[in-house]
Amino acid sequence: MSVQQHQEIAAVIEQYRRGFASMDAEELQALWDQEYDRIIYIAQELAHPLRGWVEVERYYRRIAGFIERAATMQVRDVSVDIFGAVASVFLSFHFEGEIKGQPHIADGRVTFVLHVANGTWKIIHYHESRPGEF
Repeated sequence: MSVQQHQEIAAVIEQYRRGFASMDAEELQALWDQEYDRIIYIAQELAHPLRGWVEVERYYRRIAGFIERAATMQVRDVSVDIFGAVASVFLSFHFEGEIKGQPHIADGRVTFVLHVANGTWKIIHYHESRPGEF
């Protein structure tokens, strides 16, 4: 893993954090390879995975309208593995915001799969889960 590749992927993770911290659907959507035809997004609150760019785009617009205010989005325990033009990233997150005037707190774990598309690291797979009970 080169230093440059690591920095580029760190920038993707920071954009992810910043996108949720500001609930900016466009910033979150820009992280994805929208041309990749087998995108999968597994959100912890959904029973089924989202498949394809159209479903992911719709999801971000819906949550950006649903969450009235984002107070904080933190990431930690970031681990990056690069395999040529493909990378996996694991991290934990803590989000605080407001839904319908009520506080909303979410903690989770995320695994991303990214690949290089037109010279830029883009997400093609996202899997989110709740932290364990122990």
